[in-house]
Amino acid sequence: MTKLELVINCKIDVLWEEDIYKSTVQDIKDEEILIAIPVSNGIYLTLEDGEKLEQIFYDDKGNVFGYKSEVLGRTTENNIPFYRIGKPFEITRIQRRNYVRVNILQVINYIKEEELEKEIREEEKYQHALLLDLSGGGMRIKIKEELSYNDIIVANLIHDNEKITVRGKIVRIEKTEDKKYICGIDFDDMDNVTREKIIRTVFRIMRKQRELI
Repeated sequence: MTKLELVINCKIDVLWEEDIYKSTVQDIKDEEILIAIPVSNGIYLTLEDGEKLEQIFYDDKGNVFGYKSEVLGRTTENNIPFYRIGKPFEITRIQRRNYVRVNILQVINYIKEEELEKEIREEEKYQHALLLDLSGGGMRIKIKEELSYNDIIVANLIHDNEKITVRGKIVRIEKTEDKKYICGIDFDDMDNVTREKIIRTVFRIMRKQRELI
């Protein structure tokens, strides 16, 4: 059984419609948890009793947990409003080597790191690639040029007007019938902030895809 250990003051992400709201755990009781009113870009989330919340929690060991909770109501303590939510259920633990991966078709820009000159930023230096799938640990892209194993590339991912720059190592190469190349890339030397942005993006894409079914 997956064990989720929420603690007081830990940060959580609340997935709602097409946005991600920030919140924190304020108290943990026997049958319920108090969380701060989730907020995104200054907008507070309004919830009804009985609604199910999808949430993401990052622990201090590098693990990512996805889970759901039921909204039990609102309460106020010391003149501060909180939501009361039930204990987590449908808990999924996503380890670093087993990130959730989502299929997506999107044109992105990339450049080999050895060709990247820090003081020059012309976009024409970048090549186009077709992003095929994405996870917190890596991605697959389809490209025209032939790269080599262990080549390092720098790519710009854009989703919902948010630009995320990633650095990755080529770990798999497959030549296609149309004389192009599908490359498997493991993200390399990535900070936690960037990885969390990618994981949030993956969850956003998954939610949108589910809504289309």
